[in-house]
Amino acid sequence: MRHSPVHLQDGIRDVNLTNPRRLPMLARRVRGRLRTAWGKVRRFLLHSVLHADDPPSRLALGAAIGMFVTFTPTFGFQMLLVVFAAWLFRANKTVGLPIVWVSNPATVVLIYYPCYIVGLTLLGREPIDSQWWSELRTPPAGWWPAVEFYWTQLLEVATPLWLGCLVVATCTAIPTYYLVYHVIRTYRLRRMDRPRAAV
Repeated sequence: MRHSPVHLQDGIRDVNLTNPRRLPMLARRVRGRLRTAWGKVRRFLLHSVLHADDPPSRLALGAAIGMFVTFTPTFGFQMLLVVFAAWLFRANKTVGLPIVWVSNPATVVLIYYPCYIVGLTLLGREPIDSQWWSELRTPPAGWWPAVEFYWTQLLEVATPLWLGCLVVATCTAIPTYYLVYHVIRTYRLRRMDRPRAAV
């Protein structure tokens, strides 16, 4: 039986995945894309973080705010929250924004589901099952009873999710602050010592 060729299109020429000779070409292109992405990240770290005209404390606080917001279930509003929180706490706004890009449709389950499990563990609850979904399809009659029903069902998921997200967000934001602060401070001290060593 003859299989139809599988093609990959992503701004580059089609690559036939069923042809073994084309796989090394695809691998080289993927590595090229990864090197390009890493180059952009490196330039951002060097120019927007390490060489930014801000003290290490403000830069570290901006990174910590970005990390905290990333783990909150506020998908779609995270960039606005980072800007507002950075303004409120006088942190660097530029550093925190790229961090929340980690939370996207491709990673939302990987980020929020572990947080949901953490919240369930802290509350001593069991995760929702098929019964929860079947009940969701049969709301009670009447406008107000239906609103109360859906609100109760929503809280069964939202309460452990928010609790777990806040715990995980705090546990990641605090180390992020001290790590970024230490890295920036060490980098700048070394740059200051280089002219002295040359003299």
